[in-house]
Amino acid sequence: MWYEDATGTRLELGWQTNDPLAPVVIDPAESGILRGVPDFPGESFYFSAETKIPLGGGDRKAFAQVILALEATFATGHVEDGQQIVFGRTRFRVRGGRAHSTYTLTHPYGTVEVTTDDRGRASDTQDIGVAPLSFADALGGRIAPFLRWTPDPTLPEGYIGDGTTEHTITGSPFNTDFALVEGPDAGTGGAARDPNDPGNPNKAYTDRFVVQGRLATLHGAEITRAVYHRAADGASTVEVFARSAPAQQLGLSLDGQPATPLEGGNGPRYFARIPVGSLLPTRLTVTNLTDAVALPVTVDVTDAVEITQADYDSTAQTLTVGAASSDRQGPATLTVTDGDEVLGPPGTFSLDAPPAAVTVRSSAGANTTTNVRVNA
Repeated sequence: MWYEDATGTRLELGWQTNDPLAPVVIDPAESGILRGVPDFPGESFYFSAETKIPLGGGDRKAFAQVILALEATFATGHVEDGQQIVFGRTRFRVRGGRAHSTYTLTHPYGTVEVTTDDRGRASDTQDIGVAPLSFADALGGRIAPFLRWTPDPTLPEGYIGDGTTEHTITGSPFNTDFALVEGPDAGTGGAARDPNDPGNPNKAYTDRFVVQGRLATLHGAEITRAVYHRAADGASTVEVFARSAPAQQLGLSLDGQPATPLEGGNGPRYFARIPVGSLLPTRLTVTNLTDAVALPVTVDVTDAVEITQADYDSTAQTLTVGAASSDRQGPATLTVTDGDEVLGPPGTFSLDAPPAAVTVRSSAGANTTTNVRVNA
């Protein structure tokens, strides 16, 4: 539904071909059907910032192109459910430059160096996040935080740029809200010179990018924890921890029952604690009722495991682990593991060296990990 940067800016996918402020949809003729959408594009963008700089020293039409994007497409090259990928892209191209020469680009997210071929061409592309359905992989790229126009009253609300007009930007984590190309006579092709080194003919500069990005209108919800507590007499409560954008109305449904509102909303955190008697639910659903399109999230309800002790005695070479389940009626079976190695139920283990951490798993579904404390 969205990607969020460290500033709290959330952008949704701009895939509709009729949005004039998010016009960058690649090859709309190669669209296909995706989950009921008849004309879903093969490539579209959450975020895009591009600029082109004329270069001197080579062909009279020489230029450098900079592309910074968070892009959505398909691993198979055509619209196919299950093959969706989202990747962060940084691309630097030189065309018509001086042959066999080095060009260095400083851009809002870092630097890139390329060497041209005998025709004055060079290209460097880094794409992070190209495994199908592994949408978190794109977070390992450079595209963060999102660039946006410097304040401009003409920009319609809900966008970070109009997708068409070159404009000054803000948002670089390195305070490099520009593109600077350094190379032989790069600054003699008509581009602006580096304002900090205006007499240098080997530098071409621009602080204007075409930026596209639409602020998310659907926020959904993320369930971060869903556990139950059951007393020995069977009386139970369910605790639900969730996250979303501030000021949302989240509803909780247990095993398909009518929704109960979650507390919170001043920040991104939401919470509910509901007595359920002896009828312990197995699944629960949280729905963002503020969204125009409801996208419910459903998870299994598990017990909660508390690790009360994880101590290694280096003299006796013993590891002692204590733990308890929130299910007091079961009781649930607990197992201590060190990675893939099963040590057994909580207790004392003879080990010639301690693990860095232990995990306690419950037969009711929960697991908790803690670092081991070493006693001399």
